[in-house]
Amino acid sequence: MKKLLKDCLYIFFIVSVLFFITDQPSFSRNIKFAQLSDIHYSDTKDLTDYKMLSKTKPLLEDAISQINNINNLDFVMITGDGIDKPNKESINSLILLLNKLNYPWYYAVGNHDITIGGFLTKANLIKILKEKNQNFKFDSTYYTFKPKKGFRIIVMDGARNECISSNGLIPEEELCWLDEILKDSKKDTVLIFIHYPLLPPFESKYHKILNDKEFKKVLEKYNMPIAIFSGHYHTTKIKKRGNILHVSSPSLFWYPNAFRIVTVENKRKQVIFKFDFHETNLKDFQTKTKIMTLGGAKYYGKPEDRNTTIIMERKYDKK
Repeated sequence: MKKLLKDCLYIFFIVSVLFFITDQPSFSRNIKFAQLSDIHYSDTKDLTDYKMLSKTKPLLEDAISQINNINNLDFVMITGDGIDKPNKESINSLILLLNKLNYPWYYAVGNHDITIGGFLTKANLIKILKEKNQNFKFDSTYYTFKPKKGFRIIVMDGARNECISSNGLIPEEELCWLDEILKDSKKDTVLIFIHYPLLPPFESKYHKILNDKEFKKVLEKYNMPIAIFSGHYHTTKIKKRGNILHVSSPSLFWYPNAFRIVTVENKRKQVIFKFDFHETNLKDFQTKTKIMTLGGAKYYGKPEDRNTTIIMERKYDKK
């Protein structure tokens, strides 16, 4: 009887171990990053500007200090409008500050980052980023990399090439490129970073992606968990639609003067997203921007838009 009990316990132990092993993914379990958006950095010293752009430097310095005190980040992503005016001086000053980050940082282009006919074209922006950011090795404003096995990072460019506009537009060649990358990432958790949200947090015909239906059509071909991280609307919002998680993030320079820390954990059957909302420590300035912002609650978001955990089911594409 004792031997039978011992054998049963042994079998139970082996089965438990096997279950634990098979429930773990065959790739890196988690990734952790910071998302900074709409910094609108400016060298202006003008205190009377209605945007109060003179505070963008201390706000960014505070965010960088906070991020550098957070352990085990894999990277920092800037999701557009890093500068307010597209000129050489502003982008160089911004990069000088961002290089104080203890972690690799990457950049998605916003409508404020480039000019048509001036110096800061997309080609010159890429050239400057490659020269001054040792981790930026890309030749295009849209690019991809895999920081860890099981995770695919896709940075997209929706800034228009033909005119200055707050509307986004993704060229057909970029959508074809996206399709090919997704086709090669069916077993990955895909994180897309783009300035313009595919699912806007609120209606604004002057800020939306003009060919959003074509963008959505490409994504709907795939079943793996996809999260899209954006800015542009300066609003804190998280919405889940099927296998796509839409994450709109706040502006650093405008109320609520905040950024996100995101941890993504891969499991065999699930992907777990943990969101942590971090406000800057310039509280007097935050109070001023709140007063100057119409509908401040809309930009601050609900509690579930700031600090929350979202679980997505992992579906394998058998094709």
